[in-house]
Amino acid sequence: MLRHEDNVLLTRTGPGTPMGDMFRRYWIPCIRSEELIADGTPVRVKLLSEDLLAFRDSEGKVGLVDERCPHRRTSLYYGINASCGLTCVYHGWKFDVHGNCVDLPSEPAESNFKKGIHLTSYPTYEANGIVWTYMGPVEKQPPVPDFYWMHLPEENIMAERVWQECNYLQAMENDVDYVHAAFLHKAHQNQQIKKGALSSDLGINPEHPLVKNPPVEQAVESTNYGKRCIGVGKADEVNNAFMEIHYIFPFYTYPPRFDGEDGMWHAFIPRDDYSAWSWDVQFSHHVPIDKQAQHERRGLILDNELRKKRNFSNSYEQDRKLMVADNFSGIRGIANQDHAVTETMGPIVDRSKEHLGTSDLPIIQMRRLLLTSVKGFQNGVEPLKLDNESLVKLYSQGAYAPKEKEWKEALPLKEIFAHKQGQKSHERQKI
Repeated sequence: MLRHEDNVLLTRTGPGTPMGDMFRRYWIPCIRSEELIADGTPVRVKLLSEDLLAFRDSEGKVGLVDERCPHRRTSLYYGINASCGLTCVYHGWKFDVHGNCVDLPSEPAESNFKKGIHLTSYPTYEANGIVWTYMGPVEKQPPVPDFYWMHLPEENIMAERVWQECNYLQAMENDVDYVHAAFLHKAHQNQQIKKGALSSDLGINPEHPLVKNPPVEQAVESTNYGKRCIGVGKADEVNNAFMEIHYIFPFYTYPPRFDGEDGMWHAFIPRDDYSAWSWDVQFSHHVPIDKQAQHERRGLILDNELRKKRNFSNSYEQDRKLMVADNFSGIRGIANQDHAVTETMGPIVDRSKEHLGTSDLPIIQMRRLLLTSVKGFQNGVEPLKLDNESLVKLYSQGAYAPKEKEWKEALPLKEIFAHKQGQKSHERQKI
């Protein structure tokens, strides 16, 4: 259960809100590189309740700017993207990727008016097929995060983004929830799973530790990047499966994986208060990833706006006959299953009406970290700074070990990820 005022604090992320201002202090994945063509049509991108346009200029540089022209506030989406700038079709005002006004034909040639005109623009960084942006104060701009998967070959990576019809927080809370996989994502029969893939579009094989039995034995420990969430499940009669989920402050995660399985990194970026951009970056550590297999198991079929075609309006194409013999949910696609349960909570779930149990420990601890951080931020405390020396080595990696072993022995935290002085090192079964 969460107090109403705390729920508002956590979920409102528009300009001028405490959480929105704190999120603007971090780099945000914005758009896939392939969505932007030099001198091509601009792409509308809504981030943190701001209506923005992304475009690639004649030299290949990416701009992220306010959609509204500063002259009469008409949309620049309809503008001409050519000759290293975006020209408004209303009066011909032209802007470069930095928001500088480079042509103002509606004013006399000798006028200095142009020098005082600037279109809101945010810096961008492009790597691994993703354009990132920073929307905070220039003087507070941190280094671009250097995640492990950014150093893998292009053929080892597959990235998707999808418009999710709910607040970012309930999408992110689902990602640190161990127990839901044992139900929502469970396939009733063992299937032939393609190499590297965790599942089929039906779900995860019933013998996999994530679904074999709910990993209700859990712990959470503080790290220099956020939280490491531990889940302990049964592997066989002798061994337990020790799993980890990494919550990287403020909106990134690594879901649990074992050796031989492709990794996954998520980002949950507020589009506005009632919807989010959910990013999936799937990666293979050593060989090219099977993009087709990974795309099919996720099950995302999107329209031109990146909205799901399996959605609330058609009950996510749930097939109740499928529930009898094939999978628990009757929904095809791992991502669709997640979206169905988080979106049907409503755009912003009323957390004051929840009844949380011991298995919700990771959710509780993630909320506490976010709340503590944003309340500190309101009082002038700097938010957590991400350490790239740690991030470049971090990904989810489970282990099998005899049942007699404690999780701290079976899956110890590497020293490079150790929590900062003053933080509690691990918090077990606290609500």
